[in-house]
Amino acid sequence: MVMTIRRSIYALIIGLAFSLASAVAATPAATATSAPAKPIKVVFLNPASAAAEEVWWRTCTQFMQAAANDFKIELKVYYAGRSAAEMHRQADEALNGPNKPDFIVMQNMKKTAPSIIKQAEKQGVKVLLFNSGLSDEEADEMGTPREKFANWIGQITPDDEAAGFDLAELLVRTAKKAKQTGREGKVEMLALGGTISDSSAVDRNKGLDRYVRGHASEVILNRERPLPADWDTEKAKITLGAAYPAYPKTTAIWNANDNMAMGALDAATSRLSKTPGKDIFIGGIDWNPDNLAGVKTGTIAASIGGHFMEGAWVMVLINDYARGADFKSQALSMKSKMGIISKENVEQFEKSLGDRSFEKIDKIDFTQFSKVTKPRLKTYPFDLNTLLKQLQ
Repeated sequence: MVMTIRRSIYALIIGLAFSLASAVAATPAATATSAPAKPIKVVFLNPASAAAEEVWWRTCTQFMQAAANDFKIELKVYYAGRSAAEMHRQADEALNGPNKPDFIVMQNMKKTAPSIIKQAEKQGVKVLLFNSGLSDEEADEMGTPREKFANWIGQITPDDEAAGFDLAELLVRTAKKAKQTGREGKVEMLALGGTISDSSAVDRNKGLDRYVRGHASEVILNRERPLPADWDTEKAKITLGAAYPAYPKTTAIWNANDNMAMGALDAATSRLSKTPGKDIFIGGIDWNPDNLAGVKTGTIAASIGGHFMEGAWVMVLINDYARGADFKSQALSMKSKMGIISKENVEQFEKSLGDRSFEKIDKIDFTQFSKVTKPRLKTYPFDLNTLLKQLQ
């Protein structure tokens, strides 16, 4: 009788252990890297048009789509055509439509971000800003990510101030090397600025100003501040053509973007009888293909850029956030470093990524930049050199 009871108890214990083991094996581990139960849905409010000539935003969108593919993210892109009203309409459609996204990614084009952040907060949709953040005035009202609006989860913006500084430094160094100086043996510079309501324009101007104030013995900024040209090629051409005659010893033209640099190049050759690369030095920001072609021929001194890669970086951050590896462990507001392309390295870049074809971009494995995939990463390796290693 005792032996029978013991055997029954033993059989019961074995059965319970087997059932428990089977249940554990059948249940996925609840870890930070578990995949979401459904695909992540992201809407990108692209400020540009869908036209092919919008090279920078086309490249940015290609990087975003390639990374979304790697992370199995459902990405929908709206194009606002530089219209704030249209961007607001598109946000309304996305947030109130039948297929509401989990995340919205956008830049603060013409001060659209604050109201869309507020609207998304009410709808329970997360917002990640990139490329262009809030102005100081807007930040006073909105605070920082997750401070006043929990669903504004973060931002990654290019270090525009550093880019403005670096461009000024390079132009002055290049003009001095060519012995193209003006009054008091200093390099004389004119600057063309972007739309002043855009934080990227403001920050690039700050970088220029910081360089000029810190190197007063080397450079004179004629007119003392950037002349407004609104990111536009034709406006830059007209503005420089009108301003230059009053400062005929100017040998460096700083431009807040590459479009304006091309306008400055046109003005220098067609209106000012200058020879870019010899008696005048022109540079910009964005890595536009036409400007890089100018770098190869020597008519453009340099282009600073690479921040179109933020299109991929926001997908990395969203993937990690959604999978439980919140990027707040590093920072809620990140700065991406831009790179300088000059005569010294333009051919290397062109070989690796010059054509910017989606086929080439899509070969990059963006999961290798994720802390979910690479949990040992201390910081996100968001830089050009790490990316180009995959294309060698």
